[in-house]
Amino acid sequence: MSKTIETTIINDRYLEAIGINLISEAAAADPGHAFKKIIPSMAFFCFAFESKLNTYGSHVFQAKEWKKYTNSSLIGKLDWLFSRIKVDITDEINELRNNIIQMIEFRNSLVHSKPINFQEERELIGLENIDEKYIIPKRPENDFMANYSLENAESFQKSVCVFDAVWIHYSKNYFPDYDPSRVIGVSTAKVVQ
Repeated sequence: MSKTIETTIINDRYLEAIGINLISEAAAADPGHAFKKIIPSMAFFCFAFESKLNTYGSHVFQAKEWKKYTNSSLIGKLDWLFSRIKVDITDEINELRNNIIQMIEFRNSLVHSKPINFQEERELIGLENIDEKYIIPKRPENDFMANYSLENAESFQKSVCVFDAVWIHYSKNYFPDYDPSRVIGVSTAKVVQ
């Protein structure tokens, strides 16, 4: 006799693990090649954060609210989730929120990368004085290539960990019954018929 099995797949931890592995590889990379590991690491921490935001939100928001939640901006989701589980707004929470805003800006500049046109006024240096073909383009702040670093990757990792800790701490106020699958975001399956 066949059974109907209801399954929920959660990939948060895999995305985070990829970011962690890439940080390790970046630290050991040859000079000039670390960016090939750092940028993907930062991206995977952004993906892990967004996935966790959706995972945790799926436990809090139902039906019409869930639809509104999934259509909200990432910072809108974070604020709504924190409001719903009654997170105390402290300096640490504000710092986390600011770090997450940096993650979102990085993610958006990476995912929606397009040509960046700008002008600057500066003195030419070195070979730039000989011929225009030697002019070195400056990277503006809204270019993801100007914002990658091992320190930023580690900061993104820390933000994901702190977000988890905030969820674990405050979700118990929202859900009086302890359910590890809800608290830490794990895949589940159960027979429904």
